[in-house]
Amino acid sequence: MSEQKTDDATKAAAAASLGRRELLAGAGTVVGMALAGSAWAGEHDKHSGHGGHSGHAGHGTAKANSKLVRAADECTRTGRLCFIHCLETFRDGDTKMADCAWEVKQMMHVCEALSAMASYDSPHLEAMGAVCISVCEDCERQCRVHEDHQQECKDCADACAALVREIRALSA
Repeated sequence: MSEQKTDDATKAAAAASLGRRELLAGAGTVVGMALAGSAWAGEHDKHSGHGGHSGHAGHGTAKANSKLVRAADECTRTGRLCFIHCLETFRDGDTKMADCAWEVKQMMHVCEALSAMASYDSPHLEAMGAVCISVCEDCERQCRVHEDHQQECKDCADACAALVREIRALSA
């Protein structure tokens, strides 16, 4: 019996040290990313004041895309709440929201990408916007099925509709 306790204690110690190693590796990654970001910001400051950034192939300035970024971020935020709600229903054994969860999860990934691309005025923003419209319309359609009895779904559907309007305004 004491041999079993010793074996369990050894396994627990190994698991704890693995956790510390992973924590240190993660901290190193965060520090590295912060240093890289600082270096990029310093390099970017050298270029401030260059009128119009004529070498950039975007559709405007990142500042002009701020409404689009906010709409995409709101869509992601409400989608996260909707997705969590779906998971809660699954925990209770109810899978009627499985299609909703599937659509919402796709939407969140696409909206996060769109937000990032809009924030730095990517030359691919228009193409990403077209993909995002398709994904958001699918998500909205699925969330509307549950909107009368699930506030999270209604909020998500409304946010998807608002984002689609912002994307279309970008192209107008």
